[in-house]
Amino acid sequence: MPDDDFELIRRAWAAASRADEEGMRSEFHPEIVAIPFGAAMEGKAYRGHDQVMSWWRDEIRASWKFFEVLPEQFQRVGERILVTGRWHARGQESGVELDLPASWIIEVRDGKIVYWQTYTDYAQARQDMGLDG
Repeated sequence: MPDDDFELIRRAWAAASRADEEGMRSEFHPEIVAIPFGAAMEGKAYRGHDQVMSWWRDEIRASWKFFEVLPEQFQRVGERILVTGRWHARGQESGVELDLPASWIIEVRDGKIVYWQTYTDYAQARQDMGLDG
């Protein structure tokens, strides 16, 4: 059975992969809180459309020739969703190509993504979801 929230996440991540800022913004709740991997390491979060989109332009688009966000598996745990997938990217200047596993904890409110945190450690994402330990 299809899950509307899973489809929402697929649309948002597909828009990110196309560098479609309006497409991304349309899938984000106005009160969105995003904690990308690098921000989590620094104890930072981006709040609201403007901060999230500034981060996207200044950190991701400026550094990467392309940056694909590829969700593969979805698991609903209460009100949150654990998504596992991959990043596929190429450095803007270096040309270095990455293909890395990634996980996201996502919350949806009013049919929009209101929260996401990115992980490179699947076990940590599972633990933060309350699935392990």
